[in-house]
Amino acid sequence: MRLRGRYWELTVGTTRIRHDDAVAGNRPLTIQFSVTKTLGREPNKATISVTNLSPTRRQSLEDASEPQVELVAGYQEDSSHDTIFAGDAYDVYTVRTSDGVDRVTTVEAKDGGRSYRTATITSTFGPGVQLATVINACADAMGIGTGNTQSVAGAAELDSGGSILQDGIALEGPAWRALDRLCRSASLRWSVQQGVLQLRAARRAAETRAVRLSPGTGLIGSPSRSSIDPRTRKVSIETRSLLIPGIYPGRIISLESSEISGSYMCRSITYTGDSTANDWYADSILEDYET
Repeated sequence: MRLRGRYWELTVGTTRIRHDDAVAGNRPLTIQFSVTKTLGREPNKATISVTNLSPTRRQSLEDASEPQVELVAGYQEDSSHDTIFAGDAYDVYTVRTSDGVDRVTTVEAKDGGRSYRTATITSTFGPGVQLATVINACADAMGIGTGNTQSVAGAAELDSGGSILQDGIALEGPAWRALDRLCRSASLRWSVQQGVLQLRAARRAAETRAVRLSPGTGLIGSPSRSSIDPRTRKVSIETRSLLIPGIYPGRIISLESSEISGSYMCRSITYTGDSTANDWYADSILEDYET
């Protein structure tokens, strides 16, 4: 198990903080984080705490108004690190530790959370408009990237057939609700991942290239069967692995262990890190997937 060579980099607004930044006063710069991501429509969430920031950096984080947040984490030795969270901060605050020695600055953030509930759209599209064009307009209204809209929505089948809205459409009201209605009409599912829209066909993965997860590639302990979805009858599998950025909701996982093996889709994942302890893990919930 790799406990050395950890890499992390946190950017909040214009302030960037790295694992190897020097710290004045001989107080160590440490990080703790929890990032939870799912295939649901609710924004993904992150709680990130950094101890012993300089007064200047601490103030810059606290003074920023809903800054963008990016957290990169993984390992140094083989460059296996990537963005595990990108979104908007909605709260930044600093407290002293119980012994009064250190200051801990905490960033609370959501993936696309700034505009998820408040964004509205008022647009009319004429006959023959592409489904992808209308979905892109909803994403723009929500302030998120269009992600894989063009490729997925362009191949979708509306109730009327094809990916063209023959009669056009008028949208007015919450952008997320309009997006929901459009996706349901084309048997699509949506979520926000890394600040961009992720579309996938119902019961299909968003990314068909599989990540191999085995004891030799980062699997920790034994996977376990946790529950059966009463609606789909699919079995849920819980796994723990090293912090592997390539595992994310909608990704196919090729699981290889002595207890459980097969193809699964990642439904949710929680990345947990603590640079002062052993935590540098990814806890995933997988579901049956037929390729």
